[in-house]
Amino acid sequence: MSGAEPKVTAVVLNAAGKELLLDCLRSLGTCSYEALDIVVVRNGPADAELAAQARSASPRVAEIVFVGHNAGFAGGNNPGIKLAMERGADYVLLLNDDTAVAPDFLRKLVAESGKDQSIGMAGPRIFYFYEPEKIWFSGASFDPASCSFSFPGADLTEKSFGTREPADTAYITGCCLLVSRKLLETVGSLDENFFLYWEDSDWGLRAAAAGFKSVVVPEARIWHKVSVSSGGNDSPFKIYHKTRGQLLFCERHAPAARKKLLGGFARDMAWLVFKSCAPHRFRRAAAYAAGIAGYFSGEKGPGPAWLKTENK
Repeated sequence: MSGAEPKVTAVVLNAAGKELLLDCLRSLGTCSYEALDIVVVRNGPADAELAAQARSASPRVAEIVFVGHNAGFAGGNNPGIKLAMERGADYVLLLNDDTAVAPDFLRKLVAESGKDQSIGMAGPRIFYFYEPEKIWFSGASFDPASCSFSFPGADLTEKSFGTREPADTAYITGCCLLVSRKLLETVGSLDENFFLYWEDSDWGLRAAAAGFKSVVVPEARIWHKVSVSSGGNDSPFKIYHKTRGQLLFCERHAPAARKKLLGGFARDMAWLVFKSCAPHRFRRAAAYAAGIAGYFSGEKGPGPAWLKTENK
């Protein structure tokens, strides 16, 4: 490792899909940034075979943590962040296991972060893996009146979007997020009240409130293994957590929008029940209702067991 470079520890969270994890670790192995090590966090029980394969996939794997159960995105990443800090990281990189990276992505993120001490988070321009010229994430803008975000450049090609300069953003997606030690020591880690969704946007707004900036660096590139066509086809599990999480986020960052937000969820439920012909529409409507109830009751964790049962 080069002593001149800030130390970065990547935290790669894995819940399922061993091959995704191994492919991600191999991709990180191409990274040109020398002062990098990796902590793998498994959201599940100990697995000696997975541990051996992860270490074989990349010599940069320094630690493997088994949480023991599915603790969600925040609850899974936080043990990795804590370990990264204990290992002396100057920056912690959160990286989804369903990604592939350009070899120079991290060098460009660290370089941009080092230009301004107020930059607490930095992220790359993220493209769809299966449509590699199409942008998945390149920044976000927050509208407190509706408690929602817009995403400039999303679903456009880089050529049609045009902009290539680093830009401030409301938050950096947890899909790939470089966070400084200074921010972690000031703001803290991800909030585990969010099980899945909205925890990264909450983190970004908490960071901004503490005086930190979040920046997207378009010249840093990675690719995310999601399908454009599947974006609107939410499962009951996703609907529940997006609904509960957005209400919690709204309470903290845009409380005046809660009534409007609840009205929007009511319209979505009514449309599913009375107008939609989509399969499993009643289960999806029930997931909205469960998410709202879960928010008001203060429920945490993965939610009702029926959310993950087979659709009927």
